[in-house]
Formats: sequence, structure tokens, C-alpha cells
Amino acid sequence: MRTLLLEFYKIKRRKIGLTITAFLAVQFLWGLWAFHDPTPAEQAKGFLSLLYSIPILDAVMVPPIMAILASRLADIEHKGCTYKQLETLRTPGSLYHAKACCGLLIIIVMFAVQYTLFILLGYAIGYQDSPDAAHYLLSYGLKLASNSALFLMQLALSMLFANQMIPLVVGLCGSLFGLLLMFVKMYSFLPWGGNLNSALVMIEWNADTRQASYFYREYSPVELAAVGMIFVWLVLFYVGGRLLFNRREN
Repeated sequence: MRTLLLEFYKIKRRKIGLTITAFLAVQFLWGLWAFHDPTPAEQAKGFLSLLYSIPILDAVMVPPIMAILASRLADIEHKGCTYKQLETLRTPGSLYHAKACCGLLIIIVMFAVQYTLFILLGYAIGYQDSPDAAHYLLSYGLKLASNSALFLMQLALSMLFANQMIPLVVGLCGSLFGLLLMFVKMYSFLPWGGNLNSALVMIEWNADTRQASYFYREYSPVELAAVGMIFVWLVLFYVGGRLLFNRREN
């Protein structure tokens, strides 16, 4: 617990909150622009459309944010060349665990705020239905798992490499992968496809009426396997990152 509290103390002036606030503000402003003038049909099923839009938006925007968050948590020791000194006071495993927990707690709060903002936006623009609590909670849980896996991958890279451009480039490439995967299939076994796997709502476009209809997704066996892969990546990145950090030479 003391090591975890020290991690929060060390990032006190790292402006992580500013980065996350900017991310949430951009998403909220996009939602305000995209949904500000809903049709009667959209007002009737508006909260369903949000469950489709949020994962799609995150597939593109979240990978760089996870890279920045991991870099902010890891690079302070690289700059001070203090990893070796810290490991005389704490085991490498406990240091890695503290940084991982610190980041995961931030992620939990960040996505809770994100969902709250979008739900408030839905009420503000006049959506007549109510959020389906069960599906929103399930979407939130899958989002946490998929993006926590991305964060742990980025954290391992940030702790292993002193040059933080390497993990940041990986994060930017992940954003590009998320965009490309969106045009292939709405599922993927790659780590950057987790947000697409966790999209609980699909869209169907009627070219004749020029209306979009939203419906709850029925997962095929392959898609369920892709969802399960989210948790495989989560475990692999945590265990692999911890082992690699324990064995690295400082």
C-alpha cells in the first residue's frame, strides 16, 4: 500500500489529470456535435446508439492515451536513473505491481466519468428511453478489461525502454490499427481490437429510408473467442511485463 501511495505522490505534478480531462472533453464535444439534433427515431432509441458509438470512438482514441498514461508513470525513474536504487528498497515485482495498480485505478475512474458524461449528454439532448443498466455495466466492464490490457502492454514497454518514443509510437500505431480493424470486422484477436470486441450494439443502415437502426449484438462463437482473448491479453501482459521487468538489467 505504501508503494502504491508513493506512485500517486510521484505523479502529482505529471499532469496526468490534464491529459485525461482533455481526452474526455474532446469525446464529449464530439458527442455534442454528433448527437445534438436527434431525429424522433434517435430520441426513442438514443441510449442504444451511445453503446455503439463509445467503443468505436475508443478504438481510435484510447491507445495513445494508454501510452501517455504508462509513460507518465514510468519515465520519472528513467529520468532520474533511480530504478536500481528503488529496487534496493522495494522488490522489482512490488514496484511494477504498484505502477500497474496506480494506472488501473486511474483507468477505472476515467471510464466511469466517460460513461457518466455520455449518459448526461443523452438526457440533455432529449433521449426518451433509459440506459439499459445491465448492458451499460457489461460494456463498462469489457471496456476496462480491454483497455487495461493495452495499458499493461504500454507500461511494460515504458518501464523496459528509457526512450519513451518507442512506447508512444506503439500507442499511435495502435490507434491506426483500431481504425483499420473497424473497416475489416467488428472483432479482432489483436490487443487493439478489444474495444471492437466489446461493442454490444451493432448498426444496420437502410439505404432506401436513409435511417440507421441499432440492435443488440448476437455474438458468434468466433466473436466470443475474440472477447475471451481480451482477458488472455490482460493476463499475458501483466505476467509478462512483471517477469521482464524483474529480469531486466538496470
